[in-house]
Amino acid sequence: MGGGAGEGGAGEGGRVHNGRMTRAAGTKTGERRGAWRTPQLRDDGDQRHPVGWLELFFDLVFVVIVAVLASGVDETHDLVAFTVQFIAVFWIWNAFTYYTERFESDGIETRVFTFIAILSVAGLAIWGRDGLGSNYLGFALSYLLARSLNIALWLRAGYHVPRFRRAAFGFFGGFLVSAVLIVVSFFVPHDVRLVLWTAAVLLEIATPAITARFQAGLPPITEDKFPERFGLFTMIVLGETVAEVIQSVAVANTLERLSGLTIADAALGLAIGFGMWWVYYDFVARRPVRQRFGIVLAWVYLHMIMLIGIVLAGVGIALGLHDTAAPMEPFDRSLLLGGVALVLVTIAVIETTLARAPDEPTAPVLSPALKAGAGVVLVLLAILGPPLAPTAVLLITIAALAVPAVYGAVVWYREH
Repeated sequence: MGGGAGEGGAGEGGRVHNGRMTRAAGTKTGERRGAWRTPQLRDDGDQRHPVGWLELFFDLVFVVIVAVLASGVDETHDLVAFTVQFIAVFWIWNAFTYYTERFESDGIETRVFTFIAILSVAGLAIWGRDGLGSNYLGFALSYLLARSLNIALWLRAGYHVPRFRRAAFGFFGGFLVSAVLIVVSFFVPHDVRLVLWTAAVLLEIATPAITARFQAGLPPITEDKFPERFGLFTMIVLGETVAEVIQSVAVANTLERLSGLTIADAALGLAIGFGMWWVYYDFVARRPVRQRFGIVLAWVYLHMIMLIGIVLAGVGIALGLHDTAAPMEPFDRSLLLGGVALVLVTIAVIETTLARAPDEPTAPVLSPALKAGAGVVLVLLAILGPPLAPTAVLLITIAALAVPAVYGAVVWYREH
């Protein structure tokens, strides 16, 4: 995959598997390499790759930045700013994940690089609120710090691994143009700044397609660890939905006595989060992506879009709980219905990128069609539907999620 399908890196820094420390891929038993290690391209066939504790700790830092960006939508209703900020944040996470996929190491250098990466992500959280407005300088500099680390690690890998050198220089070229756009954006009016920032981020995510030919012949991605990292990040974003619902009820409880309707709607909101979990982990997380560059890249992009939908759905639920007696505000309803629709449609497309085992119980056409159809219905209701109380909107959303969930349960238990 290319630079944007993951540039930069945060290594694993040692792993625990079956209760004991294991060596990183490419390190032979009994081999002494020293504490500070040079990059080695992972090329070890079907060896099992568990996710490491350091990777899990790094992923947790993104809990804060996702919460900050979600609260920004709640306060400003600025979906454009949220979207471009979220894409930038996701791309940083994806960059570290993909570097680890290619050059994982249990050397001490991975811990050093990971801590620097954590500092930059912390900066994104600190300056994330109004990150394209009053806090732009801090947010943009944090982004540049993270991406600079990404590129430095790719260039270091290219220096030590000639097979990867052209790809590393391709990633550097894409980042250089993006960095110039961001630096120029410091000196222009706000409207122009937003255009330059968006162009820079889009260039970053387009880099893998541009540099695809430089990665021909590289080992395939792991069929266990790489998808598992995406599943874990999806869990983090789903957790933000749960937090949004619970915090909204907690705030309401401090202002006035909770009504039975508010409690019931909160339970329905949590059911929507549970439904999104159900559909993603039943239909996507359990299966590897097909091993072709373009398909893997599409799989990454689709996850990015799906995660945006999850965040928007969570914000929509939380906003709807502010007043459960009145009809749901059009913006709040659009966030909820549109967010879940985005999740369903992207999962439907992701499903077409996955490898099919001989005993796969889901139908290759019907299964994604059910999700896409349910998503389209939600979009139509968001645009054309009459004013509805939050309870009705929540129930409609649950019904849409129930369609693929019930289908999955039927075919799975029928076959197993």
